[in-house]
Amino acid sequence: MKVLKEDDDSFVIYLFPVLDSKKLEDKQEIITLVKNTVLKVNKIYHLNLQGFYKVRVYLNKKIGLVIEIIQVDDISIHPTIDLRVLVYFDQDFYIEVDDYDVLPLHKKVIFVNDKFYIDVCSLDDKEISYLLEFGRVIYKIDEIENFYLGKVIVH
Repeated sequence: MKVLKEDDDSFVIYLFPVLDSKKLEDKQEIITLVKNTVLKVNKIYHLNLQGFYKVRVYLNKKIGLVIEIIQVDDISIHPTIDLRVLVYFDQDFYIEVDDYDVLPLHKKVIFVNDKFYIDVCSLDDKEISYLLEFGRVIYKIDEIENFYLGKVIVH
């Protein structure tokens, strides 16, 4: 698990891997998992989350969950957390790396904006673990400028 503070009103939690893939098929199980994770992270990292939050969950069965927590309203009267969870199933996840040499052989790679992107679904668990050391997970490819115009390479 990795927790990043994006700005004053938002956090991102990377939850890799989720071992029980059957839980990732049931929306209510995912919401329960996310709520428990947010409460645990709030307590462990002393985030002092209070108020109303929109939570977006990006799910890929191969690698796990990315949880975006965005504060919508600060209700300082009661020290409670109100979460509205929206789940995006079967998202395309990529791993972004700077160095071509760390990529596994015989895999399709997309080169754009001086970065290399490889689809998580094309990797096995060992390759994913290795690449996570050198790169970062991309779960919203629409935010990468010209991603679909990138050059496709087979390494």
